[in-house]
Amino acid sequence: MPLLATCKCGRQWSGTVQAHCTVCHEHFSTVNNFDKHEPNRRGCKKPAQMVRKKLDGTVVPVFKAVEERYGVTWVGWSEDTRFTENENEDNTE
Repeated sequence: MPLLATCKCGRQWSGTVQAHCTVCHEHFSTVNNFDKHEPNRRGCKKPAQMVRKKLDGTVVPVFKAVEERYGVTWVGWSEDTRFTENENEDNTE
């Protein structure tokens, strides 16, 4: 797959649906995930610290860091096909 984009931070990516934040330089699997981290010039929400409350009251992470060819990409838990069955039950969106 040819390289499609490069950021001044050095991050490269080839996915056409991925999104890279030029403020905090975090990389996301989708534009929707990018939007969830609320990018702005004063600073973005850190994906590693973002959580959500499930209907049963438990708090779970919004994103999961996945190491890919060009670096870490933040994905939603339901997007990561490598999680275990128990993680899938506990972290569905």
